[in-house]
Amino acid sequence: MNRQKKYSINGAFLVGVSNAILNAITQFHEINKNPKLKFDWNSILIALGKGAVIGGVGGAIIGAIEDNERDQEKPVNTDKFLYSVVDNLKLNKQDRRYIKLQEKSDLLIELLKNHFGKKISSELIKLGSTVKGTALKEKFDIDIAIAFKFNSFQSTAVMFHEVFEFMDSLNGRYSIVEVRDQKKSIGVIFMILQQEHKIDIVPYKRSNSHRNNKAGYLYVNDSNFLMNYSTYTKTDIHALNSIKLTEDQKRVIILLKHWKTKNNLPLSSHSLENLVVDAYKYNKYKIPRDITQKTMMVFTHIADNLDVALIRSIENTNNILTNISNQSKNIIIDACIKAIEEYDYHPNSLMETFE
Repeated sequence: MNRQKKYSINGAFLVGVSNAILNAITQFHEINKNPKLKFDWNSILIALGKGAVIGGVGGAIIGAIEDNERDQEKPVNTDKFLYSVVDNLKLNKQDRRYIKLQEKSDLLIELLKNHFGKKISSELIKLGSTVKGTALKEKFDIDIAIAFKFNSFQSTAVMFHEVFEFMDSLNGRYSIVEVRDQKKSIGVIFMILQQEHKIDIVPYKRSNSHRNNKAGYLYVNDSNFLMNYSTYTKTDIHALNSIKLTEDQKRVIILLKHWKTKNNLPLSSHSLENLVVDAYKYNKYKIPRDITQKTMMVFTHIADNLDVALIRSIENTNNILTNISNQSKNIIIDACIKAIEEYDYHPNSLMETFE
């Protein structure tokens, strides 16, 4: 819909209704002064009509001006623009901060292996957006999963707290400035080149199952969770690294991470990544070639399906990523619809959507 028609409709409605309400308020005041007066509905309708005409004409004029400006605006090469945005947003693996944080992660792995020794079930692995290639340069961290043998600790709670206490004992050394006990992980904050950067330690206890010895249990450090009479949750950490993303999927994820941060949307990066993968699966026989159309495909998929989609986390099928409030869903859907409508009006709007 062009701006002239859209603004004309909106202007007619808003000004018409406002004028009718103003007329009604005026009548109420007059009736309070003189109770013999009666409410005049015809006057309300006339006010509504006059307001609608004025608002419609005014909106049409403003819309026509915007439509004319749009027609005069030369379309940019949106693919080239989006590629440049991704290049500017994504983490460069040669970034000195990232290199030093990698060194710190290797140090933590050695310290954990030396301290817990035979309690550890297998090699510690790194995961997350830095491994997948979807991290943003302005906000990146490193996740380290440490799997303990099923009989290594009395409980997952004991496991979590012992790892936390060991990490906390390192506070003030190795450039560590803070250690946080988070919901399912332990955040270790380093001061690197005068900036704080985080490494998340994710301890989990292997399941005593020969059928799937990669599965295990995470401690849930959340008092609200106790209401469910449990302090742990199932996980298969290795499954997180099993998701293979194409280069274009990585680009779309980077773009949408920036978009959701810019718009302060109530959507985790993990959920966003899964929505992108779900959009590709849903459209697997009709994936567009251009990065612009792939991005719009994901926007459309989220807008059309978020309110009904049932997407489970790959590492724990009991964890439904789309199990968020209707209010949050509506906020996300509205943001997607806005991006789609702006693009349909003029492709150059992508410059504002992803600036």
